[in-house]
Amino acid sequence: MFLEEDFLCRLKGIERWQGDGIIADFDDPLIGEVLAGIRLPVVAVGGSYQDERAYPKGIPYVATDNHALIEAAYQHLIEAGLTQFACFSLPEAQANRWAQEREKAFRRLLQRDGLQVEIYRGMGTSAPLWDSAVEQQIAWLHSLPKPIGIIAVTDARARQLLQACLTAGIAVPEQVALIGIDNDPLTEPSHAYRSVR
Repeated sequence: MFLEEDFLCRLKGIERWQGDGIIADFDDPLIGEVLAGIRLPVVAVGGSYQDERAYPKGIPYVATDNHALIEAAYQHLIEAGLTQFACFSLPEAQANRWAQEREKAFRRLLQRDGLQVEIYRGMGTSAPLWDSAVEQQIAWLHSLPKPIGIIAVTDARARQLLQACLTAGIAVPEQVALIGIDNDPLTEPSHAYRSVR
């Protein structure tokens, strides 16, 4: 099953919208630029919590505590008896600095506990690249020690990795325990992994 990692945003004509206000995801800098001159009240939400200097200026901002999300997922995997861990992230981009914050939190927690840090970004996924992305994910999964707990930076990434595991015949959760982040309703039908919000 192919799921886009991000929902498509339509900004053209937003200045003519006659709502009472806008709550917008400001992870993409373009959204902040487009909404800068709008006359409606704007509240920004986003995934970057670490660096307040990166918050939008002059706009209320609700941010995600990425460290707390990763720590909750990591603790769940530890409580499940796992001792080997990996992180499935996204290719680095300005629009997803939250993914790098989640990687950094993962790295800090594992280094604190004296454990090996394994982070895999893989490819960004799109319909034309889907098969190549899954093949690369399968190769990465085969390279990992088992059993292992993997924290995916989003539920969409967890769902992709679940599909790669199923395609490769890797037992979930017995060999690969997956945790995604965000409680994405599109991925809820799959109970083979957990989600943190």
